[in-house]
Amino acid sequence: MDSILPALLAVSILVLASLTLGRSSFSSFNTLTDAWQDAEEQTVERVQSDISITSVAVLGPIVDVTIRNDGATNLVDYSRMDVVIQYTSGADSYIKYIDFTAEVLQPDDTWQVVSISDDVIDPGIVNSSERLNIRIKLNPAVGVGSHWVQVTTELGVSASSFFTN
Repeated sequence: MDSILPALLAVSILVLASLTLGRSSFSSFNTLTDAWQDAEEQTVERVQSDISITSVAVLGPIVDVTIRNDGATNLVDYSRMDVVIQYTSGADSYIKYIDFTAEVLQPDDTWQVVSISDDVIDPGIVNSSERLNIRIKLNPAVGVGSHWVQVTTELGVSASSFFTN
């Protein structure tokens, strides 16, 4: 009788520990499943995404770039897009990451959305076949020669183009 009580207590502790461990494992598997599904959805969106640069125009420190959405995924969050430019000004060569801005008076070395061409469906969102017109303001101004610009969406889909001034 003296050994039954400690054995019953030990078995109870083992059962409670097993239940606690099982519950935390189940919760971890649920979290892992949700993360896996989110990653799969993002991969599908990336596969359905495509952009291209259709034109680049330079006027001093201003570079206007037109980006066409060739994919099925809409472009929504412009602040999460990346713009990189490589250019020369005089004898100096620059490679710059250009920050997004929504300010009315655009600061140097930033880019902003100017307009969306053919914006019929969902105003303010770049749907398939619509064009996003952006303006890059550089300091110093773009010089004579061959230059390069790359635009990358929030899903990691990018397009680049060489242009001359």
